[in-house]
Amino acid sequence: MSFTVRFLNYAGDDLLGTATVEWGEDATPLAPTPEIIAGKKFTGWNVPITHVVEDMTVRPTYVDVHTVTFYNYKGDGILSVQEVEDSQDAKAPKEEKIAGKRFIGWDTDFTNVHSDLSVHPLYTDIYLTVRFLNKDGTDVWSTQSIRYGDNAIPPSPLKYTGFIFIGWNSAFTHITEDKTIRPVYREIPPHPTLNFYEKNEDGSSGSLKKSYSMVNGCSIVQKLSGECTISVKLLTRQTEGMVTIFDRLEVEGLVFYITEMKKTISSGMCYTELNGEHISYILNDDVYKVTAYEKTGTAKDILQELLSGTPFNVGNVDVTKEVTLRVNKEATRRACIMQLIALLDAEIEYYGYTIGIKAHAGSTTPVDVMKTSLVQDISYTYNVSEDTTNYSLSLYQKGTLELGDELILRFDPLGIDSESRIVGMDWNPFNYKDVSITVGQYIPTLNNSLYELINEVSDIRESTAKYTVEFGEMIGNGSFYFTRAYSDRPYFQVSVNDDSTPVVTLTRKSGSAFAAYVGATLTGVNADTVTLLVFYCTVPEVSEEEEE
Repeated sequence: MSFTVRFLNYAGDDLLGTATVEWGEDATPLAPTPEIIAGKKFTGWNVPITHVVEDMTVRPTYVDVHTVTFYNYKGDGILSVQEVEDSQDAKAPKEEKIAGKRFIGWDTDFTNVHSDLSVHPLYTDIYLTVRFLNKDGTDVWSTQSIRYGDNAIPPSPLKYTGFIFIGWNSAFTHITEDKTIRPVYREIPPHPTLNFYEKNEDGSSGSLKKSYSMVNGCSIVQKLSGECTISVKLLTRQTEGMVTIFDRLEVEGLVFYITEMKKTISSGMCYTELNGEHISYILNDDVYKVTAYEKTGTAKDILQELLSGTPFNVGNVDVTKEVTLRVNKEATRRACIMQLIALLDAEIEYYGYTIGIKAHAGSTTPVDVMKTSLVQDISYTYNVSEDTTNYSLSLYQKGTLELGDELILRFDPLGIDSESRIVGMDWNPFNYKDVSITVGQYIPTLNNSLYELINEVSDIRESTAKYTVEFGEMIGNGSFYFTRAYSDRPYFQVSVNDDSTPVVTLTRKSGSAFAAYVGATLTGVNADTVTLLVFYCTVPEVSEEEEE
């Protein structure tokens, strides 16, 4: 006996097909292909058709389904796409491993699903611990929680008598694991010694090359302005094959690098003269130049940023006020640092491979130097254009005097009765009697050329203010003085007859940051460069009484 099974569509208004089966047979193999309905999944027929014993009319059954898409961390790729029946759960794929990140879950619940879902992974930054120890490794100097891949900020190295700071025993950039870092100090020899070291790739001091405890001549010059240089004279046979240009030289806690070597013969002896600059001068190298710079913050924050990526650390900074440092032209890092110090009305401090900023270098307690029995000779110089008086003193020995110390000078035969500071020192560490100091007034000078508005002549002519022109021609570097003082900052134009790059720094009377402009200083040109200087100066307003 045969029976007919009629298969309707999902809506029940159309016939999909028929099947004829014998009594008790299964009609499933003869069933037509059910409709494909978006968002639904075929689950079978509304009545069993596996054991047919009568004519039948059946309809397909469906269940709602939803698409659950799992995306990767960046959101530009797919980890998994799943078709999930309504009210059922999706299955999470295996999460990605992201460097510096820890997986914490998914942004969307994918249990008991009732709609299409887009699911994204959630990660949190991994933070690592960096510890900076003291010199002996006995105490934790600074503990920092650093996000994976970021840089730690080393603390300002402590100063230890008889030692200089060289650097750190491990890198503190791109932190990818917990780290403990120790400072590296070098002991200063108890007796004057020249220690020459190789230059490391990062510019720091490497392995010891040669030590000299006896020299034919040595002079260290240091000034409050930041200048710090050394000149050494040795027998050539002592230096041949041992000392080269750019070697690092350490003496009395200061670090220099050799910039010049010159050989001479005197009285049948061959000498090598070595000239060097303080190691901070490498910040003048092209690799450390900035095209422009602007930052508002504390002195320490700005200095930290300027020293980033260099061999130097921030030293002692006892100036806390905030300033804005602006540089709108290409400049060296050292120029930026000196500009910062001038803005702060402060002074630079060197300690090994650190650069610090002090409100006042040296002692603030005045010492009557004429009563110390140190003074051998004294002279003074008065500069009319700058209205400054400087004193030069030759000493029997350096004693405890340091750069920046406040001094009392009283010497009746020369009519000297003054309180001032040590603004410069020149000494031979190998001869305690070879010492001289310069005593006078020190005022940090802002380099206006680092941030200036260049005006065209037409702009000046449009101004309603009265102006006059000061001009002159110079050969080589030097100073130019106006015919009168001007309260407003002059605009200027400069032209040269070669490819040198002139730098014009306006000069104020007495060096004060608020005094009138009395001239300018020209630097950066060659000795035979001819420079034309033109200054457009605003004439101070004259009262009607003065005009009469």
